[in-house]
Amino acid sequence: MTRHGSEAERKSQIMRAARAVFIEKGFMSARMQDIARRAGLSKGALYFYFSSKRELFYALVEEEQRVTLSFLSIAAGDMRPAGLKLLDLGTQYLDYFAGMKSPPRFFLLMTEMAIRDEEIRDRVQDIHERFIAELAAIVRQGQEAGEFGPMDPVAVAQLLKAFIDGLAGQSAVGIRPDVQRLSTDGIRLIFEGLGLSSAAATEPPGNALEAG
Repeated sequence: MTRHGSEAERKSQIMRAARAVFIEKGFMSARMQDIARRAGLSKGALYFYFSSKRELFYALVEEEQRVTLSFLSIAAGDMRPAGLKLLDLGTQYLDYFAGMKSPPRFFLLMTEMAIRDEEIRDRVQDIHERFIAELAAIVRQGQEAGEFGPMDPVAVAQLLKAFIDGLAGQSAVGIRPDVQRLSTDGIRLIFEGLGLSSAAATEPPGNALEAG
């Protein structure tokens, strides 16, 4: 990257370097100087974009969740039945974690720091609650349409989020999801628990999309 990259490119350069340094050294031991050196920038240039190591860590927390939250944001505006949206979401998350070029190790660091640091814990919990709210809204849609049985939408959303977090945690230590198994019997188990017909749960994702 050249010294004259755009502001967005420069911030991306810094965040890639910060991610690598935080994973390598941990949040407490990492220094802004280490990040600047990894990014090939001066320490002053680093502070121009991020006022502190904590602000930089927050930006990475938001980035960590951006892709998975984007799947939900798209689903929120999707006019298809809730069952098809959940099926599509399930395959998207499976494909995402199976296809990552490198393990999502920052996810584990983020979780560790949420245990140690109250401010970071608040950030992580806020993202978690946004996630739960979006998922619960899809479950409510399915209930109102008569697709899903009577159950607590938030409880269902929490269980599904735990499943997604489990995929992230396993992927972070190099255990990639078995897409074939999880996209058949795994998804069938979830759908049957929701009261949706097993035929809909086992329908290939391509056909489900065409049905919309």
